[in-house]
Amino acid sequence: MQLAHVLDVLQELHAVSDHPELAAVERFGADAMPGGPSPAGLRLRYETGSFAYLWGAVWAGETAMTVPADLPPPSRRASRAVVFAAQLLDAARPGVFRSWELVALRDLGPADARGKVPLGLRITCADGTSFLLRATSAGGPTREPDTEPHPSYRLPLTAGQPAGAEG
Repeated sequence: MQLAHVLDVLQELHAVSDHPELAAVERFGADAMPGGPSPAGLRLRYETGSFAYLWGAVWAGETAMTVPADLPPPSRRASRAVVFAAQLLDAARPGVFRSWELVALRDLGPADARGKVPLGLRITCADGTSFLLRATSAGGPTREPDTEPHPSYRLPLTAGQPAGAEG
């Protein structure tokens, strides 16, 4: 499987999630494989004007994490984006993926929690290929809230899959 197909599946899952916080989900980058000069990924634009990016990366040192039931606050945009992606995968369970796990990445995160916060997603495809998506973020014109802005939101996905995710 190619990184582009992994990103296609995640882009569609984000689109059908109908999360009120997401204003746009777009692709960026040109690299077919992680680690190049133009990393391919998804750009998530939020209603506040901030961005999160999930992009193909190569990173030494991953620590698997349990996917939390609640999203981190918007003020922790990169962690929030990668946790939401893991929750989408848990809900949709796309057949083109064998497994996925939320990961902390060595030497990344707040100064007091380096390597201990979710900032990556390891996806193993049905054909055995594996990709790491790293999460980063960029602030918008306003300060992000420290509380959940949409507490009544629930994933509309079931154990089914979006179109095109079946393989």
